[in-house]
Amino acid sequence: MLRIDREAIGRLPLEQQEQARELLATYEAALRANPLLGYDPHEKQVGFHSSREPLKAFLGGNRSGKTTAGICDDLIQAVDRDCLPERLLPFKKWEPPFHCRIIAPDFTSTMEGVIFPKLREWTPKSQLVGGSFDKAFDKANRVLRFVNGSTFDFLTFEQDLDKFGGAAKHRIHYDEEPPKDIRNESLMRLIDYGGDELFTMTPLQGMSWMYDEIWEPWTKGKLEDGMVVLVDMDDNPHLDEKTKKRVLKGLSEEERQARKSGRFVHFAGMIYDDFSRNFHVIPETSPPNSVPDGAQVYVGIDPGMRFMAAVVWCYLTPDDTMVVFDELALEGHIVEKVCEAIKLVNHKHASIINGVSVPLTPAWYVIDPAARNVNHQTGRSDQMEYTDHGIVTILGQNSVTAGINRVKERLQTRRLLVTANCTNTIDEFRKYRWAKATRTEADPKEKPVKKDDHLLDALRYVVMSRPYASEVQEDEEWLPPLERAARRAQQGRKRRGIPQTPMGGIFA
Repeated sequence: MLRIDREAIGRLPLEQQEQARELLATYEAALRANPLLGYDPHEKQVGFHSSREPLKAFLGGNRSGKTTAGICDDLIQAVDRDCLPERLLPFKKWEPPFHCRIIAPDFTSTMEGVIFPKLREWTPKSQLVGGSFDKAFDKANRVLRFVNGSTFDFLTFEQDLDKFGGAAKHRIHYDEEPPKDIRNESLMRLIDYGGDELFTMTPLQGMSWMYDEIWEPWTKGKLEDGMVVLVDMDDNPHLDEKTKKRVLKGLSEEERQARKSGRFVHFAGMIYDDFSRNFHVIPETSPPNSVPDGAQVYVGIDPGMRFMAAVVWCYLTPDDTMVVFDELALEGHIVEKVCEAIKLVNHKHASIINGVSVPLTPAWYVIDPAARNVNHQTGRSDQMEYTDHGIVTILGQNSVTAGINRVKERLQTRRLLVTANCTNTIDEFRKYRWAKATRTEADPKEKPVKKDDHLLDALRYVVMSRPYASEVQEDEEWLPPLERAARRAQQGRKRRGIPQTPMGGIFA
């Protein structure tokens, strides 16, 4: 952006004013012919342009410069090298002819309202066929052609999946987050050239596939061949502060996080919003000392072969605090292998008694009640299969709302803790959310999104199985036998809710 202090020019001597205006006129003419001469990326944009990874994601709030960065990066690859100012040359990864596909949510508001104006603003006219955007743009095929043979074609999320086939590309650029099936199909277009992907977007889809496959692996340092740049509105030095405040004023905290800071958030509302790493995650205690002496252990199982078999180990302290101390998250495993893995965990937490290693013995295993359903082809149920392989289970209660309430009660009173080694359970607590509901009188009953919930389902079965904490044995005072019997009878009447009237007979 060219910013000129006209008042400062007006304070110069007349002769210098004239020289300054002539220089400015020359520079403005050069910028009109080649706008890339005036592209001065801010610090976060420089980091984005500098990367040569095959996947680059610019996650930014609104007006953070994400679309400009993406379009200019595309143009840097498409135009001739001698068209670029020296400061942009290090960002050039591809040489012409460069074939790029830009994919946006829709043609009307996004493609024609955002992408095309940015291309008109930044593309050097001499690089376009016919010397202008209108002449270089093939409306019938939606292709922008460059003199050097480079091409940009344009598609939207609204189009049928078969439209995303076609010729090989050096780059696929998504302006906003694409549906997963479109991304998968588009990846096939990059194979011939070993091409790359660009994502320039504000994450407004909540905890989507991009969160699972790109954002979260990147935050953990596990994203292979990819990089992410997180950009806040405040990183763009060209925005007006008063306007920013006015625009952000009416937004919810979730919308503010996404639209200002480019962060993934739950728009439908977290189910376990009481869960906090600071309050509910405790350090791991190494086996065999994971379970306090005398504590009862309970294991929840959410069986599954198609998605995930999830198992959680919990114990109760004397003050009725439940601690999740181990977990299994196994995908594509048959029941036999899941049972073997459960037994290995029990051996890991074995106790040494009289010099002999004794595996952990849970008070009970509680399983998804659907496990009792008999397969009509085999005549057997999952519960039977677990029993055959040495894991005898009881059926859990599957009242989802009641179970969630019980878990939330424990979280709110800090009677549910998770050890730090149970990373999958912790992740599910952070992701588990309600499905989006409509705003009509016919709103359906609130339901959780059936995703990222397998370990939490297993935990819910444990909580709903009403496990009891081990009692602390206290020294009893000595009482005469008849008096002791009378006291126990009175305590029994209290537990059964019998009116506390004096007892007759020998206890009168």
